[in-house]
Amino acid sequence: MLVGIVLIAEALVAVWFTVFSIMLMSMYLDSRKMPLPKLDVAGRTLIGSAKLAFVTGMIALVVLTVAELPSLS
Repeated sequence: MLVGIVLIAEALVAVWFTVFSIMLMSMYLDSRKMPLPKLDVAGRTLIGSAKLAFVTGMIALVVLTVAELPSLS
Protein backbone atom coordinates (compact mmCIF):
# COMPACT_ATOMS: atom_id res chain seq x y z
CA MET A 1 0.00 0.00 0.00
CA LEU A 2 2.74 2.43 1.00
CA VAL A 3 4.76 1.55 -2.10
CA GLY A 4 1.78 2.40 -4.29
CA ILE A 5 1.30 5.76 -2.57
CA VAL A 6 4.98 6.60 -3.03
CA LEU A 7 4.89 5.63 -6.71
CA ILE A 8 1.79 7.75 -7.29
CA ALA A 9 3.42 10.68 -5.50
CA GLU A 10 6.55 10.34 -7.63
CA ALA A 11 4.46 10.24 -10.79
CA LEU A 12 2.59 13.37 -9.71
CA VAL A 13 5.88 15.14 -9.01
CA ALA A 14 7.09 14.24 -12.51
CA VAL A 15 3.84 15.59 -14.00
CA TRP A 16 4.10 18.78 -11.93
CA PHE A 17 7.72 19.31 -12.97
CA THR A 18 6.82 18.81 -16.63
CA VAL A 19 3.95 21.30 -16.46
CA PHE A 20 6.12 23.78 -14.55
CA SER A 21 8.91 23.47 -17.14
CA ILE A 22 6.43 24.02 -19.98
CA MET A 23 5.09 27.10 -18.20
CA LEU A 24 8.60 28.51 -17.75
CA MET A 25 9.42 27.87 -21.40
CA SER A 26 6.20 29.60 -22.45
CA MET A 27 7.00 32.63 -20.32
CA TYR A 28 10.53 32.77 -21.75
CA LEU A 29 9.27 32.59 -25.33
CA ASP A 30 6.73 35.35 -24.65
CA SER A 31 9.34 37.58 -23.01
CA ARG A 32 11.72 37.46 -25.97
CA LYS A 33 9.47 39.92 -27.82
CA MET A 34 9.40 42.42 -24.95
CA PRO A 35 11.89 45.30 -24.61
CA LEU A 36 14.43 45.06 -21.81
CA PRO A 37 13.51 47.28 -18.87
CA LYS A 38 15.85 49.98 -17.56
CA LEU A 39 16.83 49.18 -13.99
CA ASP A 40 16.73 51.98 -11.45
CA VAL A 41 19.20 52.28 -8.57
CA ALA A 42 17.26 49.90 -6.35
CA GLY A 43 17.11 47.24 -9.07
CA ARG A 44 20.82 47.51 -9.85
CA THR A 45 21.61 47.31 -6.13
CA LEU A 46 19.45 44.22 -5.73
CA ILE A 47 21.07 42.46 -8.71
CA GLY A 48 24.56 43.43 -7.52
CA SER A 49 23.85 42.19 -4.01
CA ALA A 50 22.52 38.89 -5.33
CA LYS A 51 25.65 38.39 -7.45
CA LEU A 52 27.89 39.21 -4.49
CA ALA A 53 25.96 36.82 -2.22
CA PHE A 54 26.26 34.04 -4.80
CA VAL A 55 30.01 34.53 -5.22
CA THR A 56 30.51 34.72 -1.44
CA GLY A 57 28.52 31.51 -0.97
CA MET A 58 30.51 29.66 -3.62
CA ILE A 59 33.82 30.79 -2.09
CA ALA A 60 32.64 29.73 1.37
CA LEU A 61 31.54 26.36 -0.02
CA VAL A 62 34.93 25.75 -1.61
CA VAL A 63 36.84 26.82 1.50
CA LEU A 64 34.73 24.68 3.82
CA THR A 65 34.94 21.69 1.47
CA VAL A 66 38.73 21.94 1.27
CA ALA A 67 38.93 22.38 5.06
CA GLU A 68 36.93 19.16 5.56
CA LEU A 69 39.14 17.01 3.33
CA PRO A 70 41.00 14.61 5.64
CA SER A 71 44.10 14.44 3.46
CA LEU A 72 44.72 18.19 3.75
CA SER A 73 44.19 18.47 7.51
